Amino acid sequence: MMQNVLKQIKAEFESAITTSRFNGNRYASGSKAKEALIRSQKIINYIHEFIKTEFVRCGISSEMIHPPLGCSGPEIKLRGKLKSKKQDVLVVPSQEILLTADTFDQQNEKIISVNIRSQLSSLAKNIDTLYERTFAEALNLHLCYPKQCLGEVYLIPTHEYDDVPMKNNQVAFKSMSNMEDYIQKFQAVNNRQTTSKDEYKYERVCLLIADFRQDTPKIYNSKEELISDGLIREDSDANMNHLTINGFVENLIRTYTERFGEGILH
Repeated sequence: MMQNVLKQIKAEFESAITTSRFNGNRYASGSKAKEALIRSQKIINYIHEFIKTEFVRCGISSEMIHPPLGCSGPEIKLRGKLKSKKQDVLVVPSQEILLTADTFDQQNEKIISVNIRSQLSSLAKNIDTLYERTFAEALNLHLCYPKQCLGEVYLIPTHEYDDVPMKNNQVAFKSMSNMEDYIQKFQAVNNRQTTSKDEYKYERVCLLIADFRQDTPKIYNSKEELISDGLIREDSDANMNHLTINGFVENLIRTYTERFGEGILH
């Protein structure tokens, strides 16, 4: 369950803050230990593994998944219009396609790529840069491979961890994040239906909204839940349609099958 994944992320994130320790090393402050934890990619890899196991649950052979289950590497590069970039999780239906991933080859369209991001603190300060990077990455690949199925998972908190108290090994949270704005931003790059335009969009985005103030982080899967907890206005235009973790992998596989036919992924 994704809730268990987020509970593990919360435990390790807050442990680094309160102890100034990570991976057996002691740091000058909780803030520095947190930074080391983030740079290590350890906590984001928990979400990588969840997505991989979801593909397997949906009938995808583990041999098609890269990096392999239980491994954080090697990550495979895909060559796009402007640059090559390592992808977080790939489903590659054949070794032949895998060998062409970092070259301009139309076979690369048959790869499913999912990138996974998180921003538990400093979200408001960095959201414009993070968002620009998000749609630029889809554009980079879709300009070369219009039929390629791309996914994005982005974990954000309802209330950011406060960076200032971290320096004194304290866990604290800022006031509520601007959920409406974030939801609308990610819906604008979500649910690409056509292969002839909207190259900046993903076939499926998951905006994973969680309240880390609770012992077990609460995941928000509907507009109604967000309204009930006062996170968005009742008359808000923001919605979570096709933006939750529920059905994320299934939607990618369905779109892939519609574009390329049955049997390729099995």
